[in-house]
Amino acid sequence: MTDPELTLHSMIDEQAREWLLRELRFPVLAIVTPNGAPNQSVMWFDLDPERPDTIVMNTKSGRAKNRWLREGARLSLLFEDGLFYYAFQGRAELDDDPDRALAVIKDLARRYGSDPSTFDGQKRVTIRMRVDKVIRHD
Repeated sequence: MTDPELTLHSMIDEQAREWLLRELRFPVLAIVTPNGAPNQSVMWFDLDPERPDTIVMNTKSGRAKNRWLREGARLSLLFEDGLFYYAFQGRAELDDDPDRALAVIKDLARRYGSDPSTFDGQKRVTIRMRVDKVIRHD
């Protein structure tokens, strides 16, 4: 690598985990749509406590990102703090179980200071991003 400000890893290390959880962060999820255009969304997230290489997110089941991730499971997630950032690349695993997905969005709502009951009755999908590349810019 020729850029001394970039560091590459193949997994989420302890330093990255600590930085991600130190304060509430709003990452940008990027997906390439079937027609080749990029799409970005600001997301709520958490780290999977049982799978250290996995970031957990959630979406409404009828949203376009849900369809696009089913057609091509590659995605990227960017967390920034000024010029410092972490970019994660990986694959999506979608979980359509309605009870688990509703529990995940309610956990995320509590984490982000929102009312979990707002999501009552919604059909949700859990997105688990299996990270296979981490880029850090200092």
